[in-house]
Amino acid sequence: MERCLVPSRPNWQARVEAEGMLWHTAGDVPYWSEGVVYRFTEAEIEAIHDATEACHQMALAAVGAIIAGGELPSYGYDAEAIRLIEHSWLTNERDIYGRIDFAYDGSGAPKMLEYNADTPTSLLEGAVVQWTWLTDTAGPGATNQYNDMHRALVERMRALKAERDAGLLGVRQRQAVLHVSCVFPHDEDTGTVAYIESVAREAGLEVSFVPIDQIGFSEAEGGTFVDQDDVPIRLLFKLYPWDWLLADDYGPRLVDAVLKNNIRLFEPAWKMLLANKLLMVKMRELYPDSPYLLDTRRGEEAFRAAGQAFVRKPALGREGQNVSVFRVGDASAAEQTEGNYGDNVFVYQAFASLFHDDDSGTYALIGSWVIGGEAQGMGIRESDHAITDDRSRFVPHQFA
Repeated sequence: MERCLVPSRPNWQARVEAEGMLWHTAGDVPYWSEGVVYRFTEAEIEAIHDATEACHQMALAAVGAIIAGGELPSYGYDAEAIRLIEHSWLTNERDIYGRIDFAYDGSGAPKMLEYNADTPTSLLEGAVVQWTWLTDTAGPGATNQYNDMHRALVERMRALKAERDAGLLGVRQRQAVLHVSCVFPHDEDTGTVAYIESVAREAGLEVSFVPIDQIGFSEAEGGTFVDQDDVPIRLLFKLYPWDWLLADDYGPRLVDAVLKNNIRLFEPAWKMLLANKLLMVKMRELYPDSPYLLDTRRGEEAFRAAGQAFVRKPALGREGQNVSVFRVGDASAAEQTEGNYGDNVFVYQAFASLFHDDDSGTYALIGSWVIGGEAQGMGIRESDHAITDDRSRFVPHQFA
């Protein structure tokens, strides 16, 4: 694994905008990093793939153990959330996609940092933009990229369409439109949802966009959510966290509508547990000898007693907010970020070093994608700091 400088494509901004990536620059600072590539060996790519598959299966096993053991209240869920999680898990609701973040520098085993399982972004840049960069700069077949994401997404949407047409989704209408939703306007979220919409259309689904704040409610059929044109929403892909939905005034009505099969959401409700960083405490308990799992706990005492560096992060935090890094012997954080999740329950995890490039001083994090239950590709976020946040750059990769 190495960081390499490469020439930028002429007029690259117009190139990525044509693919739907309008958020390629924040202020005057590029988010899409055109002049850098990370290069891997095939063996390193296989190590990331194998770690992703293993961690996904261990995460699913942990979800099953928590639900079977009646442990959901200890993970912060109230009675209504528990009803949704148990219902979606016990009825085998299938998910679409998620992203596992790893610390990896090309040596040893990749170390799982967290699972972005409910509302993962960097999808368009991972599936499309970096692939086009590869074909533009290297030429078809000249080199490889660990990226089968677009094909896998289309296949998953085709399977979703087949399930819908066969009446296996439980909703009232077999030919229901797939509604897609997010906060609007918001370039990154809208661009991600627009890509999901295009993938669904390629798979043969009928799709309609509804801004999240334009979703309404009707008392018809015992409670039905509707779009801005009062069309019932039966299937909804939402780039909006489950915990935010349930905290809304309409949260109880959503619970009822889901349990009455008036609406089906993607990602399914059990994914809110998969996205909860407390899950990694359970994973570590179940698989203490896994080379991919870091020691993760609900408190810091064991790390301090052992003189070990650790990271504190909010269980439901996002975008690297409210994360603190404690080096060996530090009473206070050596590095930390501010944010909106300071009131969360915190998770404490053994510190794992990201790839660090001495020449540039940059750090790199691996985001490995799971689509339809299988590892299908990856993206890299690069930062000038040890904590990856929403200002971290997306950098393409290739392998030989």
